[in-house]
Amino acid sequence: MKRHLLLIASLLLALQGAAQRAPVSLLDYGLATALTDTARFNLLRKAHLDALDAGTTVSYSGMDTLRLAIPAGAEPIPIGQHNDFGNTVFVVRNNSADLFLFQLAPTMEPLSTKAQCAALCTAVDSGDFRAFPTLANGRWLLQVVDSTLWVGQRIGHRYGHYREELMRVDGGLSPDRPAMPYGSTTSQPYLLGRSIGADSTFLFANITLLRDSLSTFKTFLLNLESQYSATLSRITVVTPRSDMTDDRILRLYHCASLTLDSVTLLGSYSRTNHSGYGLLMDNCRNTRVLHLHARSPWGIFGTNNMHNTLLAYSDFDRFDIHCYGRDVTFRHCLQTDSYNQFSSVFGTIAFDSCTFYNFTPVLIESSYNAYPHFVLLMHDCHWHLTRQNHTLINAGHHDTLTPSRPELKAKCLPDIFIDGLSLSSPWLVRPRLIHYGGPVSPHPVGGISNAVILRLAGASRLLPPITLSDKRVALSHPVNLLVTNPAGKPLMTKTLTSF
Repeated sequence: MKRHLLLIASLLLALQGAAQRAPVSLLDYGLATALTDTARFNLLRKAHLDALDAGTTVSYSGMDTLRLAIPAGAEPIPIGQHNDFGNTVFVVRNNSADLFLFQLAPTMEPLSTKAQCAALCTAVDSGDFRAFPTLANGRWLLQVVDSTLWVGQRIGHRYGHYREELMRVDGGLSPDRPAMPYGSTTSQPYLLGRSIGADSTFLFANITLLRDSLSTFKTFLLNLESQYSATLSRITVVTPRSDMTDDRILRLYHCASLTLDSVTLLGSYSRTNHSGYGLLMDNCRNTRVLHLHARSPWGIFGTNNMHNTLLAYSDFDRFDIHCYGRDVTFRHCLQTDSYNQFSSVFGTIAFDSCTFYNFTPVLIESSYNAYPHFVLLMHDCHWHLTRQNHTLINAGHHDTLTPSRPELKAKCLPDIFIDGLSLSSPWLVRPRLIHYGGPVSPHPVGGISNAVILRLAGASRLLPPITLSDKRVALSHPVNLLVTNPAGKPLMTKTLTSF
């Protein structure tokens, strides 16, 4: 009996070994000896296609530098869940068409719920989808889209904005909640989803892309969509000076539990007055960005619908959420010569042990006409003021236009709680709490109840420690202002009825 059990076990191990095919070796495809850069691209794409067909990965062992040229009519190289490029350097010339070099973008399929709008709103708000047979079993990645416009039209543009949520569902239940409730008379959500099943986590690591200076079209590195858990690690992209714009080096859409670790982006196809993004992100939940080093003419990030984002131990020029999201934390970050831009962001925006040089920590993007209340937190930060940039919050316009959504009708300033802020500045330059970049509403501004700055260091002894605002704005209710020095001695204590 024992001998039979051993035989069965051996057969099972043999079958398992046969199922786990060895990685596809690029050396076997002749990439090292291919005569042209175009041939190398075609061989590389074939190797990845064969690996997917065989249910295995691609081995970059023996590769050091691969010079590629994008051929006419090329399509992105499809990839699977595990991609370790073994520190290979890709030098890519593109004179054919804009193209993502690599892509994994499974589609989210429309889900028919046959439910009343109120019942679906309740499910989204509670995270309980057990009443819907499709979602009651298995693991799902769920995309919730509100078909009622969140912002009807962005000022100065021809488009508005639809809010989205990404929710993980297991056995009909989700641990996730929307940034704002859907249980209102204006919300009309619909669902798209992807069954995750036993999908493993996604890895994309150990790769350098050098974009050839003779390129006349853009080569983007990765298009990634609809991943339940993904890690992008040890990635470097270098972009030469160019007249091209509208970049999207890494396009990351509808991803949950997303980690970017040790990503270096030196430049982008953009200008100071024309966008182009290193990190283009939409509808991502639980995102961690660690050890990012990134600079570009326009600004590295371009995002929407971001929920629970952490940026830590990083040096970069700008983060933004153009419209709709919740909870952003910066920890041990260095930011210079720009601003962080937010529109329609709820919850908290927190800075812990961060350093700013010639930088506005919070700019509320006015073109969406969305000024909801949030809480601004700071702890042990250093701020180097300049004569051009010495404002903590650029509060946009707060003009007289009335948003259509009830959630956005009130125009608010954030509550401010700062514990530990050291300043350095040119002679007689002092920090300003709030700046309005345009006209302000005659109606009182709400939201804010407290502006507390404890342990303020480096303020000029010849001037009051802070300037409140450059425009007189009425407040809907009194605001408590408290500023202390590092020893806890009050420098300013007031009850404000206006800024």
